[in-house]
Amino acid sequence: MKRYVLLMILILLFLSGCGSLGLNRGMSGAELDQQSREQVEENIEGQTYTDIESLLEDNFTLVDVISEGTNESTRIYATKQFTMDELSSLVQQESDPEEVSDVQNQKQIFIYQDDILTLQMDEKEDGLLLMELATTEFVRNHYSPNYFNGFFALWLLDDVLDVDDWAKKRTRRCAGGDCYGGYMNSKKYRSGDAGSFRGFFSRGGGPGVGK
Repeated sequence: MKRYVLLMILILLFLSGCGSLGLNRGMSGAELDQQSREQVEENIEGQTYTDIESLLEDNFTLVDVISEGTNESTRIYATKQFTMDELSSLVQQESDPEEVSDVQNQKQIFIYQDDILTLQMDEKEDGLLLMELATTEFVRNHYSPNYFNGFFALWLLDDVLDVDDWAKKRTRRCAGGDCYGGYMNSKKYRSGDAGSFRGFFSRGGGPGVGK
């Protein structure tokens, strides 16, 4: 009888833990966008931001962080309050990027002195706009050159990343399949389920974590 009671208690504790996990993985629109669109626009247009990270940090929800060493990280923010065109226009106007790509396949890339920003619509969740801000060191050491195909010339990437023939060198390294292809296309790097955000995640340990 005691063994039966103990077993039931363990089962209940397990189910309780699963339930808590499920609650943590749920993210309502209010949790995602904690400020109204009007507040975000007023904040961005009314302040002078010295870097793009501060602009994103102050106005959008951080949903994941992947880090590897000093100055090597990519931070993912998300919103459902802006279309890509709307946010792209706001970002260009208020953060003065050095280079801006054309929009291709619902994706646009911005180059800054120390960071590279990607705006991209989530493929699985309608209306969810992702903002991935990667340090240039993280891009230099972990990204696949295919990520930039059709967006920027190779010579420009060499200049931005301060590496001669960066794409050629990374292509050889990426032959083993150990390169980062962006948050949308690298399921093994994601803290959450691919294509959706079911909680607030932050982790370190590098791109290899979770393979």
